[in-house]
Amino acid sequence: MKEGNRMIQQPTPEMQLTSILARYSDLRVMRDILIPADDRTMHIDFLLLTRCGIFVCEMKTFRGIIQGEGMKKYWKQFTDGNEIDFYSPLLQNLYHIKYLKQFLEPLPFELYLHSVVFMYGYGEARLQISPPYPMQSSIVTSVDALMAVIQQISEKKGSILSEGEWDYICDFIGKNQIRGDAARAAHEVKAVEYKNSARRALFRQTCPECGAPLVPQGTPTGNYWVCSRWPECTYTHKM
Repeated sequence: MKEGNRMIQQPTPEMQLTSILARYSDLRVMRDILIPADDRTMHIDFLLLTRCGIFVCEMKTFRGIIQGEGMKKYWKQFTDGNEIDFYSPLLQNLYHIKYLKQFLEPLPFELYLHSVVFMYGYGEARLQISPPYPMQSSIVTSVDALMAVIQQISEKKGSILSEGEWDYICDFIGKNQIRGDAARAAHEVKAVEYKNSARRALFRQTCPECGAPLVPQGTPTGNYWVCSRWPECTYTHKM
């Protein structure tokens, strides 16, 4: 968008969410956190710090329709006449929780961690994910729904953290997260490599989950590639 001769940058959904959440005085927002994760790094979109604990927020934007089950590793995205495998952000965020726990181990107190996936849909986008979800996990599509989750859990847990502990956690994360453009660039490269390896597995007709060969199977709803280890591995992909 141009204003005179200047390009005006449109706020991204992440920027909009940051701006909205900053209005809540009982909520501290930390964004774009990079932490160590064994031999790689883990990027966390948002950490929402409350008096009852930390809400680890993964934000995804999408178009079309996303269908799936809360406990399954892959969902399906239907957009522009295509069917695309969509890695579950609910399960993805559990890895964020795992490594965040390790990252916060030096703290002198335990923290309640809750996973929240914020699915931001464009246009006529629809999210059709059936429960159950992983424990201590929620999926929302609006700021109101996000705040309702935080409010519900805060009322249940109560104010566990003092003002000083709140400050201590923020300072610890700020000082100990991985910083620098080089580290973030390396993380982006690794993330792209992971996505490409999954695509190559499908191209070779091997299961991206377990590496076993995919076999063709016809059903009343269409033709699918199915993992040859079914039912131990339940991966399917429409032809």
